[in-house]
Amino acid sequence: MDVLLKVREWTEKKLTTKILNINLLSATDNWGWIAWHCAVHEGNLNILLQVREWVKEKLKTEDINCKLLLATDDEGMTAWHWAAFEGNLDVLQKLWNWAEEKLTTEERNNILFLVTDNEGRTIWHVAAKEGSLEIFLKLFFWAIGNLKKRRKIVNN
Repeated sequence: MDVLLKVREWTEKKLTTKILNINLLSATDNWGWIAWHCAVHEGNLNILLQVREWVKEKLKTEDINCKLLLATDDEGMTAWHWAAFEGNLDVLQKLWNWAEEKLTTEERNNILFLVTDNEGRTIWHVAAKEGSLEIFLKLFFWAIGNLKKRRKIVNN
């Protein structure tokens, strides 16, 4: 973590806040990935947490959670898709925890069922294709939990 802090301090000295915010949210590599996608793909929770906090702090808004949670690459894949693709349950769990903190039940359902990549694949499709039963079952568990919450809201 000390290395991350040193890099952060050095970067803050060298770049203005405006340039830093633009780079973290929009600077992409050849695949259209921002730093967020790279951290998810590699399963690096420390970097994932750092990017989220850094961007949230600089933009002074909670809306950043939605932007990061739904940011897509050139293939239309979100962090959710990449976590499912890599079979990284720890990252997927962290994404879900953030979604539960900041998003409504309906917004979480949209992530689970409606967010698709350029090929029309949801995170369910990616988990099934990559053969990750553990990820698929976790998605199922979250979907059931969301349906129960939605039913309570409707019945009240």
